[in-house]
Amino acid sequence: MAGDDAQGKAESPPGSLVDFVIRHAQVRTNLCTQQRFETGYRLEPRTVPDYNLIFVTRGQAVWVIEGQPYPLRDGDLVVVPPGVPHHGYSQTPQITLESFHVEASLPSGQDVLAILTPPRFQHVEPNSYLDRYLRTAQAEFDRPDHAQARLMLQSWGRLILLELLRDNALRGRLRYQPIDPLVMDLLEGLRHKLGQPVSLEDLARWSGFSPQHLNRLFQKHIGVTPLQYLTRLRMEHAAQRLLTGRSTVRAIAQEVGYDDPYYFSRLFRRHFGRSPAQYRQAAGQPADPPPI
Repeated sequence: MAGDDAQGKAESPPGSLVDFVIRHAQVRTNLCTQQRFETGYRLEPRTVPDYNLIFVTRGQAVWVIEGQPYPLRDGDLVVVPPGVPHHGYSQTPQITLESFHVEASLPSGQDVLAILTPPRFQHVEPNSYLDRYLRTAQAEFDRPDHAQARLMLQSWGRLILLELLRDNALRGRLRYQPIDPLVMDLLEGLRHKLGQPVSLEDLARWSGFSPQHLNRLFQKHIGVTPLQYLTRLRMEHAAQRLLTGRSTVRAIAQEVGYDDPYYFSRLFRRHFGRSPAQYRQAAGQPADPPPI
């Protein structure tokens, strides 16, 4: 049996990097299929232009990726990168597997799975969220309404890919692309400054670099400026508070660093396409609940 990672031991990426990538990943599901055979299955040698996730739910198979065989049983998952030669075949007459073709990038265009890379082979922990998502998605293939099934599988592809990154990060399986230590320090530091007034000059003084150099570093590694990233953190934290808390919009605005609730509302609308009150009402919550 192949190990968890034929390319060597994975390293655990910093939590702030994982959080950032998962929060901002733009995932596209290109194709979802289920292969179910009773008399054996063979995939001829090929390459694909996207990432191909193969999950076995019945029977046994072998996937050969760049000449490396990966024996697969129920609950095993392989990830085939784009442009990598591979083929596969079943070892039992009965075989069922799911196949998801996905792409994921940050807003600046970086390949998410090049920044956080899962192993090519792994056994998915039974009853984990990843296992549940993969097995629940299987039911979509049995929908009589194929158009609705295709629509739902688009969402499942995104959910499964992001959960794969979360699950692998928790289990120490991810390899990660090193990012400038200063950027990592700032990513971590900004998470703790949601309610504090912060300027680019403040960050420049803290880092010892000019504001221009700091912006260039962030743009290179993250795709946004430090203050753009902080604004996103604030808006997403505010959205969670709107759905789970009983605080007023004004109180939430102050909690994430905005004394002017009208300016906060404009930023929130720009980020989510609706005002804080509309966002709350769309989730079935009162626009501004009375204070307790």
